[in-house]
Order: sequence, then C-alpha cells, then structure tokens
Amino acid sequence: MSVSRKGMLYVLFAAVLWGSSGVCAQYIMEQSHISSESLTMLRLLFSGLILLTLSFMHGDKIFAVFRHRQDLISLLIFTVFGALIVQLTFLVTIEKSNAATATILQFLSPTIIVAWFALVKKKRSGKLVFAAIGTSLVGTFLLVTHGDPTSLTISTAALFWGIASAFSAAFYTTYPSALIARYGTLPVVGWSMLLGGVMLMPFYASQIGSFTASGGALFAFFYLVVVGTAITFSLYLTGAQMIGGPKASILSCAEPLSSAFLSVLLLGVSFAVPDWIGSLLIISSVLLISLDTRGKLHG
Repeated sequence: MSVSRKGMLYVLFAAVLWGSSGVCAQYIMEQSHISSESLTMLRLLFSGLILLTLSFMHGDKIFAVFRHRQDLISLLIFTVFGALIVQLTFLVTIEKSNAATATILQFLSPTIIVAWFALVKKKRSGKLVFAAIGTSLVGTFLLVTHGDPTSLTISTAALFWGIASAFSAAFYTTYPSALIARYGTLPVVGWSMLLGGVMLMPFYASQIGSFTASGGALFAFFYLVVVGTAITFSLYLTGAQMIGGPKASILSCAEPLSSAFLSVLLLGVSFAVPDWIGSLLIISSVLLISLDTRGKLHG
C-alpha cells in the first residue's frame, strides 16, 4: 500500500472513530446518569494523562512549556478557552440533544474560522469560501428548524451550546499554533486536557460517586478515552502528515456522517429528511473550504 493511501486510510478511520466517540458519550450519559460536566472532567483527566504518557514515550520534553512564563500563560488560555470549553460545550450539546446533532453543529467551526479571517482580518476570500458560508448557514437552518422559521426542532439550549461548541472548536484549532510549533502537539494538547480536568475537579469531583456504573457504560468510557481520544488522535496526526492538511480536512467529513449513522442505528435517534439535507450542506461547506485551501496551496 502506498504512503498516500495509507495516510488517507488513517485519517478516514480516525474520523469514523471520532464520530463514534460522541455516540459513546451519549450512551454513557443515558445509561449511568452522569452529568455532562462530570463526564467532561473524567474525559479530560484520563485523556490528558494518556496523551502525556505517549508524548513522554515518544521522547518529548513534556515539562519544557512550564519553564517560560509567557508560554505557560498561553497554555492556560488554551486550556480554559480551548480544551476545557470545547469538550464541555460538545458534551452539554449531546446531553441537550444527541451526538449526531452535536457533532454536526460543531462542524461549523471551519466556516467560523474562514469568516473570521474574511471579516476581521480583512483576508481576501475566494468564491468557494463564500459558497461554504452560505451552505453552512442554510444547512444549520434546515437542521434546527426543518425549514419552518417559526419553530425549532431542537431545544434553544441545544442550539446555544452547539453554536458555542463550534466557536470554541474554531478557537481550539487556531490558537495554539505557536505553542505547538515550539513544544509539539502531544505535550500541548495533553497538558491542556489534564489541566482542564483538574480545574473542573473542585466543582464536579464530588458527583462521581453518585452515578450508576454499569458494565456497558464502563466499556463505553474506556472506548471514549482510549480509542476515541488517544488512538484516534495518533492516527489522525500520522495520516495528516502523510497526505497534508487539505486532504485530511476533506476526509474528516466522515466524522459527522458516522456519528449520524451510528446514532440512528445504535441509539434510535430519529433523523428526518431535512436533518440529513442540513447535515450534508454543513459537511459540503467544509469540502468547499478544503478545496479553496488546496487551490491556494498548489496555485
């Protein structure tokens, strides 16, 4: 198998696993009655420890970021407004709606990023980017209203947290580039997750003993943390390095699709025709952005 095909397979598999991890989170909350906040805390703590362990085994100097005051401040900002908020808003959206809706709404983040650069940074954008913004807006409208502007098909809370998740994911994607360039991806993301989990402990650690831990929920939690975070993260990074960012972005569109299909098949979530059309429009916006980026890279 060629390097390119292997890289595409890694990214595609990672996207499917990411989609399934949201379904796992929904299952855990439904079966064990754990709150989204407590699950966020546990996921951040265990995922952070796993990623830092992998980073240490890889030979990274995982404590180097603590030796520079400005970088430490940047890490704390990324921890609070990146890792912590993106995980919390995503799981709260699942709690208020379902995994598929939460994943699709979070997939608005690439459109938010390009809109930010176009409007605030005055960066000139091509026709594909404007088309992407349009399709994402129409897709969101269909997803949350089914075409009827007088009513919402999801709760106001779910819509609020879903949009907040998209904005936090946009920040999560763009902010830590300088830190990652200095210290590597695994140390930065690992510390941000671990510290984010520690920050939540004073508020939610006392709730852990009150939820019902069935065998199925424990297995789902293991899958969420180990497979849906550590293994998936490693697969995606390896694959993206082989095939490049634009192609990886296109293949990552399998994430919301896998989440939607698995939610319908395994959790009995009802997805109507407008939901599928809206979802596909939002996914197509990411494809358009990726194609525009690819054109600039190779043009």
